[in-house]
Amino acid sequence: MRALVTGGTGFIGSRVVDLLLKQGQVVRLFSRQRELPRRLQGKSVTIFRGDLSDPASLLDAMDGMDVVYHLGEIRNTSRHAAEMNVRTLEWVVDELWQAGIERIVFVSSLSVAGIPSQVPATEDTKPAVLLDDHYTWYKRTCEHILADQSNAASVVIRPGMVYGPGSRYLKGLVSSVQRLGPIGFPFIGNGLHAAPFVHVNDLAEAICLAGTRTPAVCQVFNITDGLHHSWFDFFKAIADASNKKFRILPFPSLLMRRPAQCLDLLLGLSGVKLSLNNYVRYLDSDILFDPARAKELLGWKPQENFYRSVENMVRQQ
Repeated sequence: MRALVTGGTGFIGSRVVDLLLKQGQVVRLFSRQRELPRRLQGKSVTIFRGDLSDPASLLDAMDGMDVVYHLGEIRNTSRHAAEMNVRTLEWVVDELWQAGIERIVFVSSLSVAGIPSQVPATEDTKPAVLLDDHYTWYKRTCEHILADQSNAASVVIRPGMVYGPGSRYLKGLVSSVQRLGPIGFPFIGNGLHAAPFVHVNDLAEAICLAGTRTPAVCQVFNITDGLHHSWFDFFKAIADASNKKFRILPFPSLLMRRPAQCLDLLLGLSGVKLSLNNYVRYLDSDILFDPARAKELLGWKPQENFYRSVENMVRQQ
């Protein structure tokens, strides 16, 4: 199997590439870098230099591949970036058949599922609240594009809150918990609502399975560990691994919604839509998804222990 991976040098993508190589697949990395990362040199992987802002270069990279794992994106919260990401996928979809691509795996976001109307939720659960920021709009639009095309088999993976060593965003969060936890870590509500966590290694496994398992075709998978861990559990685990005390400084959700609405309006003037008001509600709601579909159709099962993995993440930051 010959696999093209976009975003293959990132936090999630690098794990996906490692697993594909372990399975004996031939990997082509689509990247702005000129050379392979040192850890990949000498392995069955090549680099194709290109940029997602130039869809033509991505189309060239698809030539001779069997599967596309599309993890890469133009990272920005602006409408322009969101529209460019959608346009890139449209180009890719139009060329799938001609390029000989048999399957495309698109990594979306659990934010597309919104705040579920009941928990534990499934892929079929209707949302009580839809998130409509530019990032989620782009992911949702891409899902619709893939559902409507017939040029190749498609699979959509919606990751929850991804954690594990190697994320620059989590590095900042760990530092904040260590610094503010003993005096009071500011958060929306008490932090006791369920949050949809998934370890990066478990997510990478699900993405790889989506590219090979026949029952995965034309399916959408919400990928979380399915366990009732809260934001407080996550922050407290970080603090415990850091030998720090921890307490939450709660900000009432209702009190925060009005300033969030005002900030949304102001950001809208500059072409940025963050949907902050709905994210305030998101953090103060139970976001719990049952990964039964992934377990049944992908043969996937999360392996990482939550507390042990958080401890390892902190130690490796």
